[in-house]
Amino acid sequence: MKHNFIIKQINSAFEDTSFFVKNIYKKKACLLDCGRLGNITNSEVLSISDIFISHTHIDHFYGFDRILRSFLRSNKTVRFFGPPGIINNIWGKLQGYTWNLVKNYRFIIEAVELSKTGSFKGAVFKSYNEFQPEEYECGKEVLNLGDGFTLDFDFFDHGTISVGYRINEFIHINIKKNACDKYGLIPGKWLTELKDKLRNKELTGYIEVNTNNGLKEYSVKQLEEMLIIYSPPQDLTFMTDLAPTFENYKKAITFASNSHLLLIESMFLKYDILHSIVKKHLTVAMAKDIFYKSGSKYVKFFHFSPKNEINKSEFFQSLYSDIKPKIFRS
Repeated sequence: MKHNFIIKQINSAFEDTSFFVKNIYKKKACLLDCGRLGNITNSEVLSISDIFISHTHIDHFYGFDRILRSFLRSNKTVRFFGPPGIINNIWGKLQGYTWNLVKNYRFIIEAVELSKTGSFKGAVFKSYNEFQPEEYECGKEVLNLGDGFTLDFDFFDHGTISVGYRINEFIHINIKKNACDKYGLIPGKWLTELKDKLRNKELTGYIEVNTNNGLKEYSVKQLEEMLIIYSPPQDLTFMTDLAPTFENYKKAITFASNSHLLLIESMFLKYDILHSIVKKHLTVAMAKDIFYKSGSKYVKFFHFSPKNEINKSEFFQSLYSDIKPKIFRS
């Protein structure tokens, strides 16, 4: 199957977490977590518009400096989403440097501090203002990622808040092959108008259409039936660092429901459950169960405990033995 998302796992799955993500229908790339940013080019870094931080444990956030260094001389803006406290986390990082010679730079960092109230706190850090924070309040409009993509999130327990993210792709509205010829319709701007109405669920009203017999009026519903075929969206869900609790388990299944692609941590084998509880991470068995019960089509497991690298064959056998056809390969 053709996947719309292109996923690059920047490090080994046994190392710190970070995914470079592109979608063929989106102009800009994004980053899921910001661990060590080793295997990524500067041009890839500079194509990123949004960075989604699950939490600020060092293995998920210390790549911030690479982002800062790569973007510093650019005129770009990069936006971070994260849990409560992310503004102070970013401000603390920026305070570690001296900024007296960057007045002529035009790089901007935006930070969005998520909450479950529906009202978010934001901050802007401008290089030409020595990255002093300018805070503001914002609503759910910030969850619009552009190009028709939107963002959902949920909070999970990891001893601290770990944010799960879901990037929602828009529904694809396509014209049936040879349909215009069949009905004597001449393609034009009216097709864009029709698609816009259908995306906005405006199914009433009429559209003027160029035909072989001149202009004619058709109802939106008529044109939908004659011409349109829908392709389902391919949503991506990302969850990591979840304590193996029943509440997290239930929330994860609901949050990932019917995703096209689920990216989910699977740190420990079943016999290591006590370590899993202490470290507040999922086991392989729990991660697989969440995948199956969520109804997601494809899965990519990651964030494996380094201790399992010693016995890779046993670990991978447990992880992949009954699931190979559903493993995501971009």
